[in-house]
Amino acid sequence: MKYVNSDTGLEIELTGLTEEKTKFYRQALEKFRKNVDWLVFEEFVFGPMSPLYSERKSRLEVVADPLYLALEDMWLQLGVQQGMVKAETTEEDHAIGERGQESRGRQAADRPNAARNRHVAATR
Repeated sequence: MKYVNSDTGLEIELTGLTEEKTKFYRQALEKFRKNVDWLVFEEFVFGPMSPLYSERKSRLEVVADPLYLALEDMWLQLGVQQGMVKAETTEEDHAIGERGQESRGRQAADRPNAARNRHVAATR
């Protein structure tokens, strides 16, 4: 079984999942396809009852799991679709931003740290 995000081209091989995790993945995929609320999806896949955490001894084991990576990608994709996460910017977007900055009086390096370090997308 393979997870494929046709928008980004990401492919994650999911062979070797237990029966429980395969069922969980299919349930998550169904919720994703139904475009359930982003926070509902988040609670389902990353909540304390998620099978992602069974038999794991550390956080590193969880975040390296291909199932986790696939679910995280679905979660982020839902967030983008629902306007909760800002879509990745392109090189062209950065160039436009730089040209716009040139026309203003203050350079990016002169801005306060809070404004310069604001790279997290705002949510509702």
